Amino acid sequence: MLDTPTSSPSRSARLIPALALGSLALAAFLMLRTSSSAPTPAAPPAAGSIAVVELFTSQGCSSCPPADRLLSAIAAEPAFAGKVVPLAYHVDYWDYIGWTDPFSSADWSTRQKQYAQAYNTNRIYTPQLVVNGTEEMTGSEERKVRAAIAKALTEKPPVDLDLAVERTPGGLRAKITASHAGALPRDADVLVALVENGLVTKVGKGENGGRTLKNDAVVRRLQKAFALGAAPGGHATGSVDLAVEEASAGRKLGVAAFVQDPKTRAIQGGAIRWL
Repeated sequence: MLDTPTSSPSRSARLIPALALGSLALAAFLMLRTSSSAPTPAAPPAAGSIAVVELFTSQGCSSCPPADRLLSAIAAEPAFAGKVVPLAYHVDYWDYIGWTDPFSSADWSTRQKQYAQAYNTNRIYTPQLVVNGTEEMTGSEERKVRAAIAKALTEKPPVDLDLAVERTPGGLRAKITASHAGALPRDADVLVALVENGLVTKVGKGENGGRTLKNDAVVRRLQKAFALGAAPGGHATGSVDLAVEEASAGRKLGVAAFVQDPKTRAIQGGAIRWL
């Protein structure tokens, strides 16, 4: 018998409204879930903000090239120009395994240990990345690295640094002016680093043996310019000469300056100039 308007609805007719309601409920749930799980837009960078990004790495470490590439990519992004200070320290404790990193130094291994002491840990590893002296992570974890940089760029550092660089017969001279709305932070040092981009090495031995590695932002020198605690009021100036023994023609050099508390290792301002 055919259904009539007065007859009970068929089973298929009863299912149609139920399926429609179920579909609407599912769509509403998915929309709510999507909107609640969507990433929160990053806050815009604060005026004068800076992120000093220090990578402890080594050509003898097979886990380091991805971190090296990430640092190079971040440093090259136009949005980060003048706001991110990339510094790659090649440690020397991998050298004994079979390949001596030509950019390694015991000084950089010591610097990494100073961070471990400040963080009250004995964990020393590569590739380790530190942002503004206070937050550390594995240097190849791009999501964490970018999140830490974005966070750092939402905060204006307490010290403004103005950096000027000029060539001299023996190398480079960095002139730094530090200023603060009130008194300058006591026990803070102004450090100046000579860095170099575009370094290519064919690795002959070790974990990366047979590979050709490209390294950027390699720290070649790190010197203390002056201590802010000795400066009166909220203004201080100083300069430092950076020797460049090898011919500088064609080399992609840069100079970075930053303010660091030697105890907590917190970085309180920074600047970089590429030549």
